[in-house]
Amino acid sequence: MLRVMYRAGRVRHRLRAPDRSPTIRFRCASHGELRPDTTRRYVIGGTMSHSTICQSTQGAKTSLLKQFTSLAIPTILSGWVYTVYTLIDGIFIGRYVGEQALAALNLVVPLLYVPYAFSVMAGVGGATLIARLLGEGREAEARRAFSQVLWIMLAFGIAMSAGVLGFRHEIAAALGAEGPITQDVVAYLSGWGWFVLFANGLYALELFLRVEGAPAARFGLYAMFMGALANVALDYWFIVMKGMGMYGASLATGLSMMVSSSVMLAYHFVLAKQVVPAWRAFRKGEPAHVGRVMYNGASEFLGAIAPAVTVFAFNRVILSNFGETGLAAYAILEYMTLGATVTMVALVQSMQPMISFYRGARDLHALRESLRLGAIAVMGFSVLVAIAMATLARPLTFLFLPAGIQAWSILEHAVIWYALAFLPAAGNLIVAGFLTAVEAPGPSAAIAMLRSWVLLLGTLWLLDVWLGGAAIWYTLLITEVLTLAISAWLYWRSHRSQTLLAPAGSC
Repeated sequence: MLRVMYRAGRVRHRLRAPDRSPTIRFRCASHGELRPDTTRRYVIGGTMSHSTICQSTQGAKTSLLKQFTSLAIPTILSGWVYTVYTLIDGIFIGRYVGEQALAALNLVVPLLYVPYAFSVMAGVGGATLIARLLGEGREAEARRAFSQVLWIMLAFGIAMSAGVLGFRHEIAAALGAEGPITQDVVAYLSGWGWFVLFANGLYALELFLRVEGAPAARFGLYAMFMGALANVALDYWFIVMKGMGMYGASLATGLSMMVSSSVMLAYHFVLAKQVVPAWRAFRKGEPAHVGRVMYNGASEFLGAIAPAVTVFAFNRVILSNFGETGLAAYAILEYMTLGATVTMVALVQSMQPMISFYRGARDLHALRESLRLGAIAVMGFSVLVAIAMATLARPLTFLFLPAGIQAWSILEHAVIWYALAFLPAAGNLIVAGFLTAVEAPGPSAAIAMLRSWVLLLGTLWLLDVWLGGAAIWYTLLITEVLTLAISAWLYWRSHRSQTLLAPAGSC
């Protein structure tokens, strides 16, 4: 199960490539390679090639809207594949195992983020390095770097699997499980623990396919769809037909991730031309790239692991205020926001390569239009989401829990505040994405830290101590509004700094 929440803060390629995009040297057919000082950061996995953008700056008919759409559609589709994994698990567990099992799954969520965050770190850091090495014509070194990343992911996956399987009872207690719910948590860990390696490789392997090129990126999307379909079939078989409960749900998720990861890895061994393993990953006398890869992806790891901390904190507070029913209600609330969050992040990511390129091309008008398109799309979608949540929350609750009267009695007080939080959250995502695209990672990271750690956890603690009960549902809205004020100041400052445009360069 892979869940990404918008309070994770950082505009990451979540389910596309994270915001610290690798530097790639672009090439126009008629103009040769860009000079190093005009090389811009580009988002791996976008379907808009450099030649497309380069031609548009030379008077081609391709519109900015068409460019934005060509990036947004595949990015959204990729994100929604990940969403299907999560939603299917939640629906099957809620409907066929029960409320307690859904609450248990929410307790496990912080642990599920660990291999995902490591995969983000290895994938982003590795893709950044491999893309640069390929751009510099150092193909053999790029292959060794890729192989080294595979080895480090293998080692981490095996180590974490051993830890989960060997200490699953202790882990369940640390996650907050007490009483009967402990059995469900342990059952899930008993199955999921065997597949940590594939959860660890899923995101990174998709990023490496994007470095390989557009056909490989499409193959990765198909592999993810294949895994999602397998997840549906296996959930039905293990949970509905075999009655294997939480253990069956974990097997279904693990096996489906194994399908996707194995197929994507096979592409690198059989079909890939550039991002392929080397026969010898480590050679005496030659530098190892593992340290650089981990360093490059360290900030993405912190952003990806932030939801684990916040979910853990919310789980503890909700459990003390509302019990297991509250945990189940909270899980449903997160499912409601998941698809919307993925779509909003994908829209932001779709405007980023356009902003980055037109900044390098010193086309201020196109840059501002790209930002305007992204802002309109994200803000408009956030309004639709807020309306949909406010009107469809009740039927969605009973989709997950047919006998969810108690869960709905908790959710009906929380939904409106979560729905309203999407509006300022959209503004924060837009500003953070813009700052990343114009190579201002410091301010972008500040927004991420405020939304994911400082303001979020601080507000949650204060509301719980001072007011308690239903007041904790105000946390997200208050956090987003306070962050938006700081985001607005950071955006204003970026215009005042006179660094919006890059040094002079041309296609």
